[in-house]
Amino acid sequence: MCGDTTYIAGGTPSAAHACHCDDCHRFAGAGFVGVNFETLEVNGPVNWFDSSEWGRRGSCSNCGSAMFWQLRSGGGPKVVTLGSLDDPSEIAPINQHYFADNIPAGYSDAGDVNIMSREETLAYFASMSPE
Repeated sequence: MCGDTTYIAGGTPSAAHACHCDDCHRFAGAGFVGVNFETLEVNGPVNWFDSSEWGRRGSCSNCGSAMFWQLRSGGGPKVVTLGSLDDPSEIAPINQHYFADNIPAGYSDAGDVNIMSREETLAYFASMSPE
C-alpha cells in the first residue's frame, strides 16, 4: 500500500488458491488468496511472523500490508497475496480451497448478492459523505 516493500515474482504463476484456516482469516481479514511463483525477489522491509508450526507470513514493516506466505523452512512455494499484485488480471481463477471446512457460511452460499462496479461503489460511498 505504501510502496516501501516491493517484489519481483518470476516464472509462470500458478492458479490462485484460497486458504480458510483461522490464521489466514486473521491475516487477510478473510480467506487468504495467494498465487505461487517460481521465484520471488523481495525488496524493502518485511515483518516476518511465524504463524504456525510450519508457516510464516510476511507483511510490509511500514504499513502492514499482507503480502507473503511461505514455509518456515524457506522451501516450497513462493506465495504472494493476490491483492499485492500490480495486475492480477492474468491470474487463473481459484483452483484450490484449503481448510474448506472452515469457509464461512456466507462464502459457500452467497445467495442474493449485490454486485457493484467500481463506479457504483464510489457513488455509493460518496452518497454517504457529508457535503
